[in-house]
Amino acid sequence: MSTTETSAEVKAKILLDEANLAFSETSERRDSKGERNLEGSAWEEGRMEGEYDETDYQKILELQMNAAIVCDEHPELEEKTAELFQSITPENADEVLQTVLKDADIMVLGKTAVTTFVLRFPTVASFVNKGHPLVLAMDEYMLENADAQNWHDYNNIATEYNWL
Repeated sequence: MSTTETSAEVKAKILLDEANLAFSETSERRDSKGERNLEGSAWEEGRMEGEYDETDYQKILELQMNAAIVCDEHPELEEKTAELFQSITPENADEVLQTVLKDADIMVLGKTAVTTFVLRFPTVASFVNKGHPLVLAMDEYMLENADAQNWHDYNNIATEYNWL
């Protein structure tokens, strides 16, 4: 039975995985290095219609722009986050998490993804019902278990670091 608590290992994995994914998302943007702007997001407003209010959408665009700037200024973080992610074990998770928490740039990237996730999916029901890839990947598990552990993990991180 899963718990709604989030371990240091899961926190580190989420933050590092999301930080690493920011590089892929940055490469899909319509703007370019040195010219980042809110409208450069690869998101299509209509595609996510009804998932958030306009204030949240503007916040998401700003977070994404700031993440893209970090990716531009620190391309070495793509490899660093991948290596740190691969290094995580249950035994060293606290240490890796502390390394992540001390790196302001990795935290900008992690904060962007975690905050965006929670803004898009403010409740467990919204997460399960909107077909997030985490749900689709484990559809039967997520639908059978109302606790939706993945949602709780992201929400716990956002709450713990006061990102909302």
